[in-house]
Amino acid sequence: MELQETKTGEYTLYIPSMDETYHSRNGAISESRHVFLQEGLDRIEGNTQVLEVGFGTGLNPFLSAMYAKEKKTKIYFHTLEPFQVPFDLIEKIGYGKLFGEEELFSKLHAAEWETNVKISENFTLHKTTQKLEYVRLENNKYDCIFFDAFAPKKQPELWSSEIFRKLYQATKPGGILTTYSAAGQLKRDLLAAGYTIENPPGANGKREMTVAIK
Repeated sequence: MELQETKTGEYTLYIPSMDETYHSRNGAISESRHVFLQEGLDRIEGNTQVLEVGFGTGLNPFLSAMYAKEKKTKIYFHTLEPFQVPFDLIEKIGYGKLFGEEELFSKLHAAEWETNVKISENFTLHKTTQKLEYVRLENNKYDCIFFDAFAPKKQPELWSSEIFRKLYQATKPGGILTTYSAAGQLKRDLLAAGYTIENPPGANGKREMTVAIK
């Protein structure tokens, strides 16, 4: 695992064995903001229960915590990550410094696993090392699901029809699942699970992404 600079100047992580990056090479922060804030949290009114598939570098909860403060709303953020990134790489990424929020970024990564941790008045984090295939999720709990797994060809076990049926059950009526992918099989599996789908423009010039609505 190594640092890789994106076209917009910030860093993401690259896994040579998978030939895969954690974020878009065209811009990590812009992709996260577009897919998970603009097409995710902005669609939800009031306090929000979020489930994230893939804590990774912690960028999504970091941006979400700042979003909660700005919007004066409360977010409960449940994130799954069975493969933790070494902290020395996290420090080098430097997302906290880019926003002048080093303390917040550090608190997210220092938070204890497998329990609720109050990061701020507006943001509670629950990190778990459990895999999505095995974790028990409450029915009708989440307003917004950030589906941020690696690409289908890299992690096919997370892009199965069984997974999306499980996530559909965990989504509140009127809740959404948002993801950077717009693959045809993904759309078919989401529809089969019971969602309706929209395909707004994707991040960084990508033609489209996917938002699934229960």
